[in-house]
Amino acid sequence: MLTRTFLEHALLAVAVSAMLCAFTSTLPAAQKATTPDLKPYQTMAQDALKLVTAKDMKGASKKMDELEGKWDASGLEQTFPNIDSEMDAAKDAVKSGDAKKATAELNTYLGLLTRASKPVKK
Repeated sequence: MLTRTFLEHALLAVAVSAMLCAFTSTLPAAQKATTPDLKPYQTMAQDALKLVTAKDMKGASKKMDELEGKWDASGLEQTFPNIDSEMDAAKDAVKSGDAKKATAELNTYLGLLTRASKPVKK
């Protein structure tokens, strides 16, 4: 005998299943859309690298401060802690005034950004 409680639970189970199916079908599209645009950070790091190459360490340091401010405001340090750490290393290298070290750290930082910008292969 079907009771009212059984029918209510069955209806609830069907509703939950339908909602899960609806959300699951949109999941891959949502994952693709959530890939952050790292191009602005690449551009700023490339600008800093150009300044280091031109021996303008003060200008490069200012650009790195600007980069860090933008990065920190974005909240991406939680998503990309390794990039955040490398950005700090690049900033410190630029502030040290050692152009060779700054160039190496900025290139490492740019490499991480490039790899993180590529879609994940399945």
